[in-house]
Amino acid sequence: MRPRLGKSGDPREIELKFQLPPGSRTAIEASPVLAAAKSKQHHLVTTYFDTPDNVLDRTGLTLRVRRSGDTRTQTVKSQANEGGVAANRGEWEWRINEDKPDVGCLEKTRSLRIFAAAIKDRLQPVFVTDIRRTTRLLHLDNNTVVEAAIDEGSIEAGPAPEPVSELELELKKGRIEPVYRLAAELQALAPLWISSESKAARGWHLRTGQTEGAHFGQMPKLGRLMQAAAGFRKILGGTLGHLVANIGATLRGDPEALHQMRIAIRESRAVLQLFERHLDPAAVERFNVGLRRLGEIFGAARDWDVFCLETLSAAKADLPAERLEDLNLVAEVARQFAHAAVADTLHEHDFTALVLGLATWAEAGANQPSTLGDHRLSKCFCSLAPSLLNRAAGKAKKRGRHASRFSVAKRHALRKSLKKLCFDVESLAGLFRARAVKSYSSRCEELEKILGLANDAVVTKRLALSLVSASRPDLAKPAGALVRWNERRGRKALQGLKPALKQFRAAPAFWS
Repeated sequence: MRPRLGKSGDPREIELKFQLPPGSRTAIEASPVLAAAKSKQHHLVTTYFDTPDNVLDRTGLTLRVRRSGDTRTQTVKSQANEGGVAANRGEWEWRINEDKPDVGCLEKTRSLRIFAAAIKDRLQPVFVTDIRRTTRLLHLDNNTVVEAAIDEGSIEAGPAPEPVSELELELKKGRIEPVYRLAAELQALAPLWISSESKAARGWHLRTGQTEGAHFGQMPKLGRLMQAAAGFRKILGGTLGHLVANIGATLRGDPEALHQMRIAIRESRAVLQLFERHLDPAAVERFNVGLRRLGEIFGAARDWDVFCLETLSAAKADLPAERLEDLNLVAEVARQFAHAAVADTLHEHDFTALVLGLATWAEAGANQPSTLGDHRLSKCFCSLAPSLLNRAAGKAKKRGRHASRFSVAKRHALRKSLKKLCFDVESLAGLFRARAVKSYSSRCEELEKILGLANDAVVTKRLALSLVSASRPDLAKPAGALVRWNERRGRKALQGLKPALKQFRAAPAFWS
């Protein structure tokens, strides 16, 4: 089967990856769609290569040589983009005759020749994977063909190999929507933990001890003549891709990756709210319930991260006489419990089911807008965008009235509306003049920053006082000192609230 080609003409790999918990393989292979397909067995020994200064890894590329029987295949892959739940990356393959790379293949490939000179005669093996693979070719409908591969084996990059137990669903032909549907059907039969972390990323972690790191959100490229339903799919797909891309690093304890997941959850909700008048209310409510629950769990962990890693660290310099270290030790225990709750959530059925459900719904709607709800989603995106932004900005401005009488709850409600508005503006920015968008965004962000500092003071007080207990009354003094210190910071930030709010309310609606 010929490789899929991207817009640039380069071959592409589009796949969904899942970790298989113990005991789930039997149930997956017993599913009607897999049981009806002929299986093939492969023993794959794959060696990954890079230069001593990791040129390929630093540029987002992997180069490997795979041995399967007497066949040798050299593959180069680019870093996956985050435009959706399924990984979408460049993939170039060549049959070669030896177990070492043939850099000449890269020299003859337009998109890769720039890297050939930097790695020629400098490549060395960095880690190996030894995999027993079972593949099945699945025909999901008249136009969609998927290769289902179950991989079991190990990654060897040091004294302690890491086991591999994965399911990969690679789109060979057709649309991605049936792949999401298949994944949802399989996940209903057995636990499947969605993941975007490649074997290469896991190999580098084993070799270096460092995680792949946090992935930051990327705004989709929208065309003015794009159908609104397709725009909805691209924006929501971007937030879901951002979410999934950070699972691996979050499970390894990276605070920034967890922060990015929390942002992605909030922005997924913002997409639903932005379009909600044109979406099926029952579907929106169902997805919102799941996202809200995730937001609470990830939000709790993020609050403890900020408290331990940022607030306490900053306070120590100003409050050297206080026993903040005692407070920190107890807070760190609470932080670890919160992170454990996040890890448990990522391994729950509901998390993967929610992600697949949202992805399937958005993909179906892009092809048939009535699936989402309102017929207006079949119209040109540029004609719908102004009304979407009018409504989002109207909510924020309404909540911004009477700043002098703001309660903590009202400030928090305004901050949430502003965060959503900032995301909405950034998401739709490609449909409007860049200078006007930038001016409006800067006013939103300045106001949101002030409210964020004030909110940090409220959260710090709540968390600090929660650490004081009957068994630790000695923490009352440092907790009180920290609360007073942080409240002073909050009051200082709020001095700029009225002028920032005035600037925001006076900002012209660039979309009108």
